Parts: sequence; structure tokens; C-alpha cells
Amino acid sequence: MRIVPGRNGAAWLAKGLAIFRANPALWLVLVFGYWLLIALLNSIPIAGPVIATVSLPAFSMSFMEICDDLEQRRRVVPLALFAGFRKRLSTLVTLGGLYLVAIALVLWMSSLADSGTLMNWILWGRSPPAEAIRDGSLSRALMLAGLAATPVLSAFWFAPVLASWQAMAAPKSLFYSFFATWRNWRAFIVYGALLALLGIAMSVAVAVISLAFRGHPDGARAAMMLATLAIMPTIFGSFYASYRDIFPQQDAAEAVSP
Repeated sequence: MRIVPGRNGAAWLAKGLAIFRANPALWLVLVFGYWLLIALLNSIPIAGPVIATVSLPAFSMSFMEICDDLEQRRRVVPLALFAGFRKRLSTLVTLGGLYLVAIALVLWMSSLADSGTLMNWILWGRSPPAEAIRDGSLSRALMLAGLAATPVLSAFWFAPVLASWQAMAAPKSLFYSFFATWRNWRAFIVYGALLALLGIAMSVAVAVISLAFRGHPDGARAAMMLATLAIMPTIFGSFYASYRDIFPQQDAAEAVSP
């Protein structure tokens, strides 16, 4: 693990874009397939969202494997979407379970500020009442959730790849991930700021397209889907770039059997 300069946060996104450009068509197929699979899981009452959340670390590793294959100019096929399930799956599932618990705790903490409005919105799709918006309770809950989620994201940012490629146990991977992100806070601030700007630019572009369709909701939804499909591969690639930057490649560690 090493500490990198703040400007490297921008380099991660640039590297992510380069990985996307290595095979754009394949990336679009993979991301769209992932979306469909998660949507199908989420359509199953109660158990579906739980399975989708617990499987996130394994899918995260699938995209890391895809990025590595593309960088090494190896052939990638659509079934690579499940590559992350082939190595140290029990540890990845453990991480997924811990992530589920952590998110539940974050939502519970947010409910202290708005009596569960945000939690019901996220979990059950219940739109927040106008009163919660007017009195600021929803805004306070969002801020509290953001603060509580920050250490969670830090702990899980590198955890799946450390567990899979460096054969770390779940607690150790969370520990190293947490301190790797916090010790590189400058790079992550730059990275986060650029992602925020990218999100704003994407929202503006979607709004312009929506106006072109005279506010037609289907046009706006299609524009948002296409924009997200285009940007997600770059973000996945940037995850890989941040790992390779902070944890220099260790072939011997990655060769450890599950």
C-alpha cells in the first residue's frame, strides 16, 4: 500500500476511460447484462434485494477481472460477468453480508433524523411526503446517511479485490481498505469532485435532451439510461486504476489459490 498525490484521482478516471475505450461494445453488453440481472433479482420480494446486495463484492470482482484482462490484452467474453464468482467466493459473500448489515445500520441512523422517511424511500420506494421536504428532515437524513456511509465506503472500496487477489480474510481486507482510502484522502477528494462534476454535466445533458423531446418522460429516461451506460464502464475502470495505483501489482499474491 502506498500514498499517492491528489492529482492521481484524475488519473484514475482517465485510466478508466482508456479501459472503456479498449472495447466499448463489450462494456455496454456487460453493463446492460448486469443491470438486467440486478433488476431481475430486485423484482423478487425481500430475498431478491438481499441476494443482489450480498453478491455485490463478487460482481465487483468480475469487473476488476474484466479490467485486468483488457489491460493485459486478453480475450474477454460476456460470461466474464461471473468471473468474480470463481475465486474466494465464501470470503466475498461474507463481505456482501457485512455490507448489507452496514447499509442497514446507515439507513437506521438516517431514520433518527426523519422518522424513517429516507429508509422507506430507498427500501420500499415510498415517495417522501411534502412535509418531510419542507421541514428539512429529509435533507438532514440525507446528510446523516452520507456521513455514516463514508467510512463504510472506505472499508469496502478495496475489500473485495484485496480478498480475492491478495487472499486476505474479510476483516483484514476491510481494515486495509479503510486505511488505504483515508491515507489517500487527497486523491479521493479529487476523484470524488470530478465524479460530482461529471454527474452534473450528465444531468445537464439529459435535461437538454429532455427539452428536445419536449419534456416527454420516455425520452428523458432513455437519455439517462444511455448516459449511465456510457459512464459506468469508465467508473468501473477507475476502481481498477485506483487499486493498481495504491496497491502495486503483486503477481505472487494474486496467484494464491482460494
